[in-house]
Amino acid sequence: MNLDIGTLSVVTVFVTALLGALLVFAGVQNRSTRAPMWWGAAYILGASGLGLLSMRGRAPDFVTIDIANALVLLGYGVTWAGARLFDGRKVRPLIVVFAPVLWLLACRMPIFAADTNLRIAVGSTMLAMLAMAIAEEFWRGRDEPLMSRWPTVIVLFAYAAALLARIPVVYFSPFANNNSLLSGMTFAVLAFGALLFTVVLAFLLLNMTKERTELQHKIAALVDPLSGVGNRRAFLSESGRLFAQQKIDCRPLAMLLFDLDQFKAINDCLGHAAGDRVLQTFARVATTTLGSDVLFGRIGGEEFASLLPVGDLGEAFAIADRVRRNFAEAAASTGEGELLPTVSIGVTLGLDSKAEVEDLLLIADEALYRAKANGRNRVEATAPDNADRTHVIGAPSIVPLLGTRRAGVAA
Repeated sequence: MNLDIGTLSVVTVFVTALLGALLVFAGVQNRSTRAPMWWGAAYILGASGLGLLSMRGRAPDFVTIDIANALVLLGYGVTWAGARLFDGRKVRPLIVVFAPVLWLLACRMPIFAADTNLRIAVGSTMLAMLAMAIAEEFWRGRDEPLMSRWPTVIVLFAYAAALLARIPVVYFSPFANNNSLLSGMTFAVLAFGALLFTVVLAFLLLNMTKERTELQHKIAALVDPLSGVGNRRAFLSESGRLFAQQKIDCRPLAMLLFDLDQFKAINDCLGHAAGDRVLQTFARVATTTLGSDVLFGRIGGEEFASLLPVGDLGEAFAIADRVRRNFAEAAASTGEGELLPTVSIGVTLGLDSKAEVEDLLLIADEALYRAKANGRNRVEATAPDNADRTHVIGAPSIVPLLGTRRAGVAA
């Protein structure tokens, strides 16, 4: 089968430019990330360079070789810059333009300009190094759960390997003699491979951008923006996984229900900014004390909850009291006078794998009410329905209570 080189070149240029336009459009549609616009600009630069390359013999070599390859190299540099922007790193303009400038300078050397094989080897090496640099940038952000990131890295490394494989072909294959690499079936195969890589990479970049947007929407739906921890929806959803795991482990689950003491008074007297700092401080202290792998969330207002596997009710009580003490110490400088932030905690234990999270929340809320009524800044624990409900654990606050309102339930 014969492939028309002119037609293939036109198709490659057209498809590359079209993909560039689509990437630019994706960037315009989603202003939260600028990377797609950079990638689109890179594709358009690449299409321009490929268009000039296809004019070989009909335009001066300075245009079809020097400028054309410089534009292709610049496109790869801009793609690298987009990869850095995608993961929140700064663009380094000197690195972006380094390869095309070096190429243009090398083309001014007579020995380089006269040797086609040398130009192909140097150009292939530069493109391969840029492709690996782009892959490395995406690899650095691998902690973000984007499925398209991995195939993007693999495709870039595979393309870099293919570019480097051209070098021995240029010097040792009989097909490379007399500039035949730039014409006939060999060039058609190379051009088709480049076209395939261009399409696949554009698809992966678009998909990665889409995954990022979906992830941001998911985070916005499940994370409380003020405290940075999961919201009520996330807490209830993830608790189902813990109950399912309990059926396998047969280990009790402790429900810890936290309520910040006198939070309304702190907001009214010290301002909402102070109240926000109290919420953020508690979320940070609780997350640090409980561990980042423990389910913890803000389920409403100044109320937080945690669900975690424990050995018994005594262990759950000890964990809750550790959170209470750590928060009282960390928040000592947040309030003033009688309005030093503290937390009351209700604790219960889930022994039945068929129990619902709402059941444990209700029982823990009873214990929390009792902690409020007994003076705040304390932990109260109540056994679940299927255990001895008369078995109640309570302990006075280790941190001295401040103020005269030590009885009654705080608002």
